[in-house]
Amino acid sequence: MLNCAHLENERKGAAACRPSFARYAIYFTPQPGTALAAFGRSWFGRANDGITLQAFSDAGLSGTSFAKIAAAPGRYTGLHALFRAPFALRDGMGPEALKSRLTTFAARRKPVETGPLTLSRAGRFLVLRPVEATPALEWLAAQCVGAFEDFAAPPSDTEREEHASPHLSDYQRLLLESFGDPFVLSEYRFAITLTGPLDAAHLERVAQALWPVLEEICASGVTVDGLSLFGDPGGRTPMRLVGRYRLGA
Repeated sequence: MLNCAHLENERKGAAACRPSFARYAIYFTPQPGTALAAFGRSWFGRANDGITLQAFSDAGLSGTSFAKIAAAPGRYTGLHALFRAPFALRDGMGPEALKSRLTTFAARRKPVETGPLTLSRAGRFLVLRPVEATPALEWLAAQCVGAFEDFAAPPSDTEREEHASPHLSDYQRLLLESFGDPFVLSEYRFAITLTGPLDAAHLERVAQALWPVLEEICASGVTVDGLSLFGDPGGRTPMRLVGRYRLGA
């Protein structure tokens, strides 16, 4: 497991870890040293280590002829798939208890293979998704909602507004009201986000340029072998890695 103490020991000059954050989130981030992690660092211009925090980059498309990709939101953390959307801690709940819960939670669950992946649109975003439905990933996400719900403060009006859309179904609106995210439980679909919001034509050009880079990774799929806890310092600063917890550790 990689945590703040390890990062401080391994990377001289790194900023000291914050004892607590405004919000926390649970993501899948690729294990360092894998092909997916290498791609993510090249594409976003930063690693999921909470230290290398360069701006969103179009380095992965060097030599292409179209305009620079629109910057992702400043809070963007790099290559990741969401399992538990950002949440503030409920009164009386602390970060150490949260980390302890996630350590136990991850240790009791097995890694999940995604199977082959494909480039896909999710609204105005470009994502990597499994070609075939993967119930084990959806079940893991549902468990993340249930297992950490007692840590999460009720969603704020701002959090609800961030996800509000006239296209939501009545059921999704109920999920939004309850969890601050309309795409949880049965509405969840595993996706590794690659871009910020783009228009349809730009999405198509990015997909065409990225496919040769990602084809081998997509054919092999990836193993969701851990869950990463991120903390939100607030403002427009990208979320910081708190720890990566191996599944089945």
